[in-house]
Amino acid sequence: MNATCSDEVCAASSAATRWRNRIGELGRTASAVAAHAPENAAYGLIGMAPLGAAFGPGAMMLTLLGVVLANAIASLVGGGRLVSGARASLALLTASFVAELVRRLGPLADPWTVALVLVLSLVGAGVLQTAFGLLRFGGIVKFTPYPVRVGLTTGIGLLLLITALPVALGHGIGSGWESVFLPLAPGAVAVAITALLVAWLVGRCLPRFPGALLGLIAGAALHAVLQTSGSGASLSPTLGAPVLPSGALEHLGLAATGFDFQLLRPLLPAIASYALTVAVLCSLDSLLATSIVDGRLRTTRDADRELVAQGLSNIASALVGGQATSPSVPRTMTLIQGGHSVHRQTVLGYATVLALLIGLTPELIGWLPSSAVAGVLVAQALPMLAPVHWRTPRELLSHRSQDGQSSAWDVSQRNLLAANWAISSAVALGAVLLGLGPAVLLGAGFAVILFVRANMRDVVRRSVSGLQRRSLKMRPPAVAERLLREGNRIAVVELEGALFFGTADDLRMHLQALPPQVETAILDLHQVHEIDITGARILFEIAEDWRLSGRRLVLAEWTASDQRRRAVEAVAGQAAAPSLHFVDTTDLAMEQVEDALIARLALAKDEERTLDLLQTTVGYGLDASELALLESVMKQVRFDAGQVIFQQGDPGDALYVSVKGEIGLQMPGSRRRLASFAPGVSVGEMAVLAHGVRSAEAVAESDVVALRLSVEAFDRMKLEQPVLAAKILNNIVLHLANRVRALTGELSHWVSRSSTGRATRLGTFDSIAATASREAAD
Repeated sequence: MNATCSDEVCAASSAATRWRNRIGELGRTASAVAAHAPENAAYGLIGMAPLGAAFGPGAMMLTLLGVVLANAIASLVGGGRLVSGARASLALLTASFVAELVRRLGPLADPWTVALVLVLSLVGAGVLQTAFGLLRFGGIVKFTPYPVRVGLTTGIGLLLLITALPVALGHGIGSGWESVFLPLAPGAVAVAITALLVAWLVGRCLPRFPGALLGLIAGAALHAVLQTSGSGASLSPTLGAPVLPSGALEHLGLAATGFDFQLLRPLLPAIASYALTVAVLCSLDSLLATSIVDGRLRTTRDADRELVAQGLSNIASALVGGQATSPSVPRTMTLIQGGHSVHRQTVLGYATVLALLIGLTPELIGWLPSSAVAGVLVAQALPMLAPVHWRTPRELLSHRSQDGQSSAWDVSQRNLLAANWAISSAVALGAVLLGLGPAVLLGAGFAVILFVRANMRDVVRRSVSGLQRRSLKMRPPAVAERLLREGNRIAVVELEGALFFGTADDLRMHLQALPPQVETAILDLHQVHEIDITGARILFEIAEDWRLSGRRLVLAEWTASDQRRRAVEAVAGQAAAPSLHFVDTTDLAMEQVEDALIARLALAKDEERTLDLLQTTVGYGLDASELALLESVMKQVRFDAGQVIFQQGDPGDALYVSVKGEIGLQMPGSRRRLASFAPGVSVGEMAVLAHGVRSAEAVAESDVVALRLSVEAFDRMKLEQPVLAAKILNNIVLHLANRVRALTGELSHWVSRSSTGRATRLGTFDSIAATASREAAD
């Protein structure tokens, strides 16, 4: 029976699949819009709250219109796939700026005059953001250290809590923090808690569902039940339907016509500070969202072009009276998580559906109780509070209590941990006490200090192929020669310094530039002293990209107990298994890669069978009679895996030729081997030739069958069979020459490594691992 379908049936099935995908995408988009529209409206209210409640409906509608236009323009001009909107940080910053304008303008501070100054300021911010992109600042703005980002995020979360808590207690949006001491409305509190718990539980247990939307629905349902039961007095007011102010553009035009622009002079410092802060915040949001979303979708885009697109979108939003917008990773993920990909047209569809919502049924937003919106905002604010702020002091105190014998490593770790905590706490405190604008400037100052402190050299120290570097495992001549010919399939990339946003991107580009014949790349991470959560995520994405392309990335020099490795594994989560390949040492990684290459090339697996003497380095090139004579003076011996064959300092009484199994040389007490010998390779010959003592320890790495040639038998052969002895000596000399060449390469590699700064700056690795899941989702 033919299992293939006819052309007509296949075409019909394909069309049905496309329609199902489109309907599913439309449903996801509508759900996302329904969840995000109240958030954007609430942020519009927060931003314009100093202008009074009367301006609230207009502020909500203008903000929503700005979001529609911003998404449409950013998607058309930029790389698409990013959902923009009003953000907590921008709304709080705008509220502070508007309050300052109201204070300074005094009697002239009517809503439309203030709105006009805000429009001019936001246009300036958009121009600055566009200039960042045109001047190719995308590679500079993104170098924001992790402690600064943590401090800003925590500060924004605290400010959002301070703003949302009074509303959750039943007071209106825009109420000051001191209103928390006024009598609360029990019904409003119950609604806020319900919305908070539902949004939190859905986000935690059912991440594919819109937690914010379900929280709003649950809060609104409880609000309706309580209102029906006669408890309306204890409830909070609803948001009110967004309404486009009649003649909004005319109002702005009249304000511009009648405004004395000479009054702007004393306002210019505040306007410039606000515009620059908005531009920087929006640029950081754009670059970080671009990195995370592109990593999820396995796409790449020009970061500078994206900055230009987002800057133009903010200019457009400002010109219709909207507020500043920036891409949001959580909002974008609501579209990504529901499907396999997100097309450019998806965000245009998002803007279209949002425009239809506010144009046809704005009352849906107006029915929402403000306390339910506040509960959802609290649910979004709590994850912004980084646990590192309260965990780090406890960890430092526990270290101090055990400080009887502190190593330089421990001191370095504690110092870096304390420094990062101090920086992030200072930025967070600055955001609460001074406002987001000064906090951003404070963070920028710390960023410069950390940037200068960090190792600013290229993270890729050097890159060599398998033609230039081999493992310390000595193999039979035929196999070694074939590996040498195929060495361009392997690359060893040595890294140094810190892996964070910018340097991890540089590593990605360096690996992309490797020759196409490279099948396996080994990253030597010995000198990577620091990695932040963004660098860990990018490192995992690089490994996954290599796996999906049929190649392999091996990460060496980080053992299972290394916290840098744990940070990467925590970011990757359960998806780490098929993509992350960690090996304790670069030499062992090289050996494993060479073994895999031998298997793919179908070379003889000498370790699985017992070799003939002719196949060994000692018997190479001997005729049958010479082989018989040599074999007659050698004795077969066996060693179990892990058994010591000889120790350092033992007399050199014999050399051993493995005919089955592997032998390793190492220094006593060291885990790092000096060399490893495959079947067919001799070991211990130097002490025999020199009649000296053993210089290292030989251990059976597997069950070994070996031929033992004693020093007495070899000395007798030199007297009785000088020709045969000369051939054996020649083979030994060639083998030793290869070993010296390999050891010289390894020695030069180790000497080239810096001996300073070896203490790994673990810094915030514990906090990275603890918050990896949350930040990866955000």
